[in-house]
Amino acid sequence: MGQVPGIWHADCRGDAKAFNLVLENFAKVEVKSKLLVVHNGIGNSEWLNISNDPKRREAAKIDWMFTTWQVEDWKRDWKRGRSGRGEKVDPKDAEDGPPAQIDVYTGGNIKWADVRVPPGLKVKDMRLEAHGYTQADGVVLEGKVVDLVTKKPLSAMMRLEHVEPQPKGEHKYVYAAGAVSGVGGHWVLKKAPAGWHRIVIEAPGYVPREVGGDIFDQPKWQSYDTELVRGALVAGRVTDEAGQPLADVVVRIDVRPEGGGYYAVPRTEPIKTGKDGRFRAEEVPLGKATLSVARPGYIRRGPELSFTTPKSDVELRMFKAGRVEVTVDFTGKVRPEEYLVQIDPKGGSKIGSWGGVSRANDNNQVTFENIPPGRYVLVGRPNPTSERQRTAPVTIDVKGGETAKVTLKAK
Repeated sequence: MGQVPGIWHADCRGDAKAFNLVLENFAKVEVKSKLLVVHNGIGNSEWLNISNDPKRREAAKIDWMFTTWQVEDWKRDWKRGRSGRGEKVDPKDAEDGPPAQIDVYTGGNIKWADVRVPPGLKVKDMRLEAHGYTQADGVVLEGKVVDLVTKKPLSAMMRLEHVEPQPKGEHKYVYAAGAVSGVGGHWVLKKAPAGWHRIVIEAPGYVPREVGGDIFDQPKWQSYDTELVRGALVAGRVTDEAGQPLADVVVRIDVRPEGGGYYAVPRTEPIKTGKDGRFRAEEVPLGKATLSVARPGYIRRGPELSFTTPKSDVELRMFKAGRVEVTVDFTGKVRPEEYLVQIDPKGGSKIGSWGGVSRANDNNQVTFENIPPGRYVLVGRPNPTSERQRTAPVTIDVKGGETAKVTLKAK
């Protein structure tokens, strides 16, 4: 069993006999919503093969996966319209709260014809044959595009873009295939190419929207129904603590249109301030927005700025941040394989405070960047650890524009 933030899941193997017994017990679980999702192909354990590497798929095969959500995380994901695993959240399910869910894969040890579904379980059939397609159609992507406000269908285009990781951690997106919707807003793409891709929907006069992404490695059906909104202008200025224009500040704008969930805009270039400290973004979705800023060596105090688009008079001020360089002294000790350094505000962490944990590099050093000025406590420890292996805490004062150097003596 493993967990990503807010989600617990168990990856399982077995035949139809074992799975039917699981379903009998699953039907007795006392939650309002119990969902069984049926897939083509063979499941891949996210914990045995996180990157879905084809070379590791054999060892990571699973036949079903049980999933449950933490309530608060489900509420957060429902508000943004997409679950932590990327699936679209149906607003109609909000009243029932987080479902208990089983995903079953019918291309391995389990054949769907041998499965007995107990009464009371909701079944969501994602198999190709359930939607009028066959295995020969390969990966089938399908969806309908509508105007979020009017709900009228739109003539739109779906772009399937291959995701290419770059050396510095960013991604490059290369057009791989596409499909055009007709007057009814419906589009379909058969035999989508293999590999890691993202799906982008665009229509004239509307802001493009990234609606999902996946690694395609075996025949499957996936739906991407999409709501688009028109664009608005967001512009403003960022200054430093002296009131002078601050250039090269990266501006991030996240928008949630009314009733439309989180709206991911597939930008190819970040929004940045110029020499005059000003920025301008013309293709921002209409809706409720939050804005945050980032520049190495600077921080902005307080929560993200919230407003409704359009907005052309944003004014933000950033302050110089501090930096901490930590060296761990292992003199007389054998260095463990993994050693962690933790930094927390003096008095303990609380909502809105800054803190973090980082792994010591091969030179036994850790660097913390962009720290709000203040008093902090540093502690080192191996991973895994016991209480007696923690270093004595070291308290430091972090000042804006300065680097504090600290040495921790390993125990």
